[in-house]
Amino acid sequence: RFEWIKGITDTTRRQVTKAVVSWIRSGSPLSSLETALTPLFGEERARRIAVTEVTRLFAIGNQLAWETTGFVNKMKWMTARDELVCPICKPLDGTFIGIGDIDALPPAHVNCRCWIQPVVDEQAFSDLLDDILGL
Repeated sequence: RFEWIKGITDTTRRQVTKAVVSWIRSGSPLSSLETALTPLFGEERARRIAVTEVTRLFAIGNQLAWETTGFVNKMKWMTARDELVCPICKPLDGTFIGIGDIDALPPAHVNCRCWIQPVVDEQAFSDLLDDILGL
């Protein structure tokens, strides 16, 4: 899933990493990351890389965070459910992914607009609350 980045130089990889980290810290809109990547890749490719890789990074980050809770054991694939949803993602909408199945996370393709939602195991959450509250 990270094949595209293997084809770039170490210098470019470092520049992309720096741009993404800076963008995340800034809280700026995605367009500012696209602007930062444009000198490296050109406008259209920068936009595709920004959208696709940010989707990937946030899906992985969320998956890792939810996995550590102990009460999220699966995730739900979500689409925008509009006329722009592609034939790849449409059948994935609403399907469940095991919490450890990192290879099944969005993006499914370049410019993918999908995301994942945690599915909370209510009993595990209740048990955790009971432990915290000493019940």
